Amino acid sequence: MDIYCPRCGEPFDVFSLVDDMTPDEAKDFKAGRGCPCCKGQEVKERPLRAEATSVLLDVLGDDIDGVAAELEDAGF
Repeated sequence: MDIYCPRCGEPFDVFSLVDDMTPDEAKDFKAGRGCPCCKGQEVKERPLRAEATSVLLDVLGDDIDGVAAELEDAGF
């Protein structure tokens, strides 16, 4: 299952978020400050999937599997 960056919408596998990102990168990702792809760059337009991920992270917090499942159910 994929989860999307809440800033730029870049897709990430849930396992890469948990296993491959450093704790600081994962913390920034969950806080909506971006992923390694968009950190430090200007994001001109936020895709709908990025906004949906941001809202789900606010609601579900650290439940990354829950966020990914909700995004999959929504058809992203």
